[in-house]
Amino acid sequence: MLYWHHRRSDQLPQDDVGVQPASGLRGRHHDAFNGSALIRLFGAILVIPVVLLGLTGAAKAQKTRPRLIVVVSFDQFRGDYPSKFSRSFTTAGGFRRMMAEGANFTSCYYDHANNITGPGHATLLTGCYPVRSGIVGNDFCDLTSGRCGYCAQDTTGTFSAANLRVPTLGDLLRRSEPKSKVVGIAIKDRAAILMAGKSATSCIWYDAAARRWTSSAAYPQPPWLSQLNAKHNVDKYIGAVWKPITASNLPDSVDGEGAFPGGSNAFPHRILDPSHQKFVASVLISPFSMEMLFDATRTVIEREKLGRDDAPDILCVGVSTTDYAGHVFGPDSREIEDMYVRADRHIEQLIDLLDRTVGRRHYVLAITSDHGVAPIPEILKRQAEQQRAVIDAGRIREAEIQKLIDSAMVQTIGARDDVAESYVREIYEPSIYLNWKQIANHERREAIDVAVRAVSSHPGIGIAIATDSIIADRRPSSIDQQLWNYIRNSTFAGRTGEIVMYPKQYWIIGGNAATHGTPYDYDRWVPMMILGGGVANITTPRPIAPVDLAPSLATMLGLRFTTVDGSPMPLPPPAPSLWNGKRKNGR
Repeated sequence: MLYWHHRRSDQLPQDDVGVQPASGLRGRHHDAFNGSALIRLFGAILVIPVVLLGLTGAAKAQKTRPRLIVVVSFDQFRGDYPSKFSRSFTTAGGFRRMMAEGANFTSCYYDHANNITGPGHATLLTGCYPVRSGIVGNDFCDLTSGRCGYCAQDTTGTFSAANLRVPTLGDLLRRSEPKSKVVGIAIKDRAAILMAGKSATSCIWYDAAARRWTSSAAYPQPPWLSQLNAKHNVDKYIGAVWKPITASNLPDSVDGEGAFPGGSNAFPHRILDPSHQKFVASVLISPFSMEMLFDATRTVIEREKLGRDDAPDILCVGVSTTDYAGHVFGPDSREIEDMYVRADRHIEQLIDLLDRTVGRRHYVLAITSDHGVAPIPEILKRQAEQQRAVIDAGRIREAEIQKLIDSAMVQTIGARDDVAESYVREIYEPSIYLNWKQIANHERREAIDVAVRAVSSHPGIGIAIATDSIIADRRPSSIDQQLWNYIRNSTFAGRTGEIVMYPKQYWIIGGNAATHGTPYDYDRWVPMMILGGGVANITTPRPIAPVDLAPSLATMLGLRFTTVDGSPMPLPPPAPSLWNGKRKNGR
């Protein structure tokens, strides 16, 4: 159910932000990771999380269902960030409180390969990988109808969860409890929509073009939407300046980072004049849009009175700012460190609000992410060279892939009927969709084989394979079983392109300074922290997957998914004293 549209990338438009490496600035050595340490960190064997069966200890111990479940997804929140940036956190009540008083799973990895926003957010609250959810990318084509479109729009162009083939936790709850409220809020529409689902009572996101919070005809119109726009909007940040709020050992600017809209890659970053065409982009890529989101979230909690009665509610929060900034500045930048220092303060305020209005024993707060991020290849190579080592890293352009396919097709099949058209219809990584108007039916198999060989010839491509082979489970000997499982989990027949490609480790696709979307550990690894009713403190390296979150929360609510890829997490029950009025935080 796709709507024909202009492509939606996983970041701000490249002409809105400085995605190309800034030059002529201070070229100090970026020493957040050295090359050998980075290889040790991410070069480990890929491990599939253990399937955990049965009810969690926490669920068994709970005397009542939680009144409110809050899921906060920080877009592009890699699994090492909580510990990596903890030295700079200015509070003990944010991420540190999550880790000190809740459950902290330090080995949480996605078991699918296409780690980008749409598939990740669809996975979190359905418990299903793209092979079931159908969300194979932010954009994809329907091979039956021939339509290409956006993951969060239906055939009429309405923003909705119509493309989701499985229910979310909110959908499941609303079937059982019609009085329950399910609310989604994010900067990116797809983050709010794909977590909240089809049955959300309110689902809102920020429309950058209109400069306002908005919803669609797929959802009830919130009565507080006008108030939200009056109180929490980009105009509040006219003239604002982004400066780091703590000291840091990280360099302020590094060759290879992108530049702030209208500026450079060095602090301070100034919000552009509201008449500037990149004004909104300058707010969205700054921590001010994250502040706007959390301010709006607290308003929604209060206006909806979430968690105030016996009908359980769900709130889904998508923090998109971290992804916008991460694509431009990269994972080891001063900007990303400062972003999470500020995020820590917002989490502290959110926990304080939930403790005060709902009570710790009556809510569950989960913090996680839709995907991680790769290191900037140019910086990684430079670090290796400084240690007299060599790392095979680089970047791939879609135009290079298209040119390789077209050239090979002309040589093998012949010149195109319309020389102005390519043999490639679309490239929505990892999918390549061929242009069948240029290829005869009897040439289909040959055309796919030719295209696979052409893509494989690029020095940065690690995997190129026909989707038919994935669906038929014909694993090449060059791909190990675990990696093959990730690729299969990302493949949905009829939506995945005829060819699937992934870059080599440490190679990325596109012109943004940093990105993601691969089956490697740095893109699969995310935090998983859970705080609140029925959950005792534990920090464990026991492997889990984000796909386990939805069935875990469903178990707490007394609900059950009929078909999921995940299983309830091993959450320990709280000490008996926590239910006897001795808890310091919350009621």
